[in-house]
Amino acid sequence: MTVLPDSLPASGHAVGAIERELASGASVELAPRQIESAGCLADHLPPGTSVYVPFTPGAKRQDTVAACRRLHDQGMHAVPHLAARPLAGSGELDDWLGEFAGVGVAGVMLVAGDGRRPAGPYRDTLDLLESGKLAEHGIDRLGITAYPEGHPVAAAADLEAALAKKAAYAAATGAQMWIVTQFVFDPAPAITLMARLRSQDCQLPVRIGVAGPARPRTLLEFAVRCGVGTSVKMLRRQPNVTRLLNNWTPDGLLSALARHRADSGETSPAGIHLFTFGGLTKTASWLRSRRGVEDEPADVVDFPTADHRSS
Repeated sequence: MTVLPDSLPASGHAVGAIERELASGASVELAPRQIESAGCLADHLPPGTSVYVPFTPGAKRQDTVAACRRLHDQGMHAVPHLAARPLAGSGELDDWLGEFAGVGVAGVMLVAGDGRRPAGPYRDTLDLLESGKLAEHGIDRLGITAYPEGHPVAAAADLEAALAKKAAYAAATGAQMWIVTQFVFDPAPAITLMARLRSQDCQLPVRIGVAGPARPRTLLEFAVRCGVGTSVKMLRRQPNVTRLLNNWTPDGLLSALARHRADSGETSPAGIHLFTFGGLTKTASWLRSRRGVEDEPADVVDFPTADHRSS
């Protein structure tokens, strides 16, 4: 969107209201063992929060299903990752989808999964869509991934072509599809991605991946592993990067995204998605503070979460 010369920037009040809206509608990512150990999730998250359950290397289906059941029973919306490459065949895919439906799952996050060689016929998320199994099992809410700073392996042109096919699938089937991006520290790549998607007439809602509060070593390890190159370079240019990351919260990033939405609604984020690298307690505390809810500070407990490897 082109801003006219006499246009006025959004007021601080408007930006603050959008910040609270983004924090209130944030989704979070929690590994099954985090969900199991969290106790009452309502003590941490508002009812109806979308909680994504990553499929980490070596994970078992029963752990993911149990985590989804717990989320459903506690009033949350479970959005499990469905990884293509680990699936041995259509029978196993039927098992996954059937068990998800049995514990109240209506939507999944489609990812390719770890490993260069697929265990069966599904090389990537497009193969999952084209199998027809998702629609067959009534799964019509589908998250897909995007990479503001590029993918560690896949070429940008391949990612764009795959995204166009996924959007076409949603249009043809009436599926509710949205994008969750890889996490960023710097808002610029995310804003550029949203503008590029709109220039390509992609109207899918975009949730920007945000790293929740965490220790510096944890943040840098995940950033390097997930290919968040531009943001890492930006952070390393800071004179006191360790101190900066030690005090890292996503406040500045949230404010930048809120101001972008206020100034340019055509390429605004639909929401934010929190990667709980520093643990649920710390991330939930930050979200409460951004929603304007008083809270006591909590200790950081780092938990690993899976990065998105999707195409």
